[in-house]
Amino acid sequence: MGECDLDLMWKGYIRTAPGVAIKSSVRKLVNVCDNAIEYWPLDISTVTYFDHAGGEYMSSFVGTPVAFLHKDLHFKLDNEIRIIHWPNISEPTPSHVFLPVNIAELIVGVFVQPGAENHQIEFVRRRLDDFGLNDIPVLASRDDRDLIE
Repeated sequence: MGECDLDLMWKGYIRTAPGVAIKSSVRKLVNVCDNAIEYWPLDISTVTYFDHAGGEYMSSFVGTPVAFLHKDLHFKLDNEIRIIHWPNISEPTPSHVFLPVNIAELIVGVFVQPGAENHQIEFVRRRLDDFGLNDIPVLASRDDRDLIE
């Protein structure tokens, strides 16, 4: 959800190069959920962060699906959103739900980690092409926002 990619995020999530971040938008995610009408109701919500170490608790939400919308404050940089499926409790409830998604309609761009080498960038481009995602731009991280292609 953020416009800025931080060293902390790249270092926290990428163990081996080439690391990528896939950019989408909430609007595109909403469209995916709106088109999945057989799976309704779906709720897209932001995660609320609370200071557990500072004495804040979410005791009123423990054991309910709403608990999935709360995380400890030290995860705040993640700035997450979540999709929650609220199944009809009068019918048997599936253990999971797979949403039909056209990935090409969901992805805005793929950002390559800072300091990526040309052969790593080319590897990312080839993988996208292999999956028919030729129109998805591969972009540099940070200040250099020009297309790498």
